[in-house]
Amino acid sequence: MTAFSEFIKHVGRGEKGRRSLTQEEAREALNMYLDGKAELLQLAVLLMLQRVRCETGEEAAGYIEALRSRISPQWQSIDVDLDWPCFAGKRRQPPWLLLAAKILAQNGKRVFLHGYAAIDMVKYQIETACPAVNIRQANTVEEAEAILALDNICYVPLSSYCDPLVDLLALRSQVGLRTPLNTVARALNPTAAPFSIHGIFHQGYEKLHADAAALVGDDNMVAFKGEGGESERSPRIACRLAGVINGERFDEEWPTFLEGASGKHGEISGEYLQKVWLGEEDNSYGSHAVISTLAITLKLMGLCETQEAALALAEKWWLARHDLNQPNE
Repeated sequence: MTAFSEFIKHVGRGEKGRRSLTQEEAREALNMYLDGKAELLQLAVLLMLQRVRCETGEEAAGYIEALRSRISPQWQSIDVDLDWPCFAGKRRQPPWLLLAAKILAQNGKRVFLHGYAAIDMVKYQIETACPAVNIRQANTVEEAEAILALDNICYVPLSSYCDPLVDLLALRSQVGLRTPLNTVARALNPTAAPFSIHGIFHQGYEKLHADAAALVGDDNMVAFKGEGGESERSPRIACRLAGVINGERFDEEWPTFLEGASGKHGEISGEYLQKVWLGEEDNSYGSHAVISTLAITLKLMGLCETQEAALALAEKWWLARHDLNQPNE
């Protein structure tokens, strides 16, 4: 077995001597830590060295494989259409993505929301908003199956399916920077859903997510710079996507959907989202955010062939949300 210090040396040597880890090395390194054969300090040093020069798709893929091996296979027994990780939180806008997810659920698609409610005094966490919009939380496989059977949508916290990662994500508060595991957390897809949507914070990381997905055999996923880093499209700007469709890498750009809108919003709460959902409040930005985010999922899932068709269907479903029986109300 390779000594963990060797992984650090590979990544941390001088400019001419250092190199990134292979997928196999990254998998072995994280497994060593998870098996108690390496110290947290060693792992933190490795992750920070990778962070400085940006982790590679191979390194992310290796970490994904190591963490997926720690998730109970029972989670994969759940029938889910779309995996929707929520790991960033919101600061400038409410989490409109939840209304897009509700629309999918209302139209028969089973949506598995999951994330990590970090203690962050600045950002409003997705998990906090779920109860106000009638998205129920599950903590076990059995609870998730029961809720999905009734509502077609549920939220599951990270601690329920991959508890070892919780403490590792908390490294951010100690070192002051995100680690490559913040990228990896979004990619775990615990139910092995056939489709997945990832939001990223920094432009360019969408390609890393797509490369890692292809390396671990995820056939259909999309990543993009989302509003606040969440898996929610900002309609104010053009959106660059990278992903995998039927196992093939792709890149795509969606044009600006809402010209001239402000990026800030006064009330950021689940209660406000519910008012918009019920039609008690009208919010042009919010409606466009829901429609444009929903459209990305519709095209990803093969329900529409073009961007224009996806946007049209998304708008139709949004406007008809009160005309349907709502299983999650």
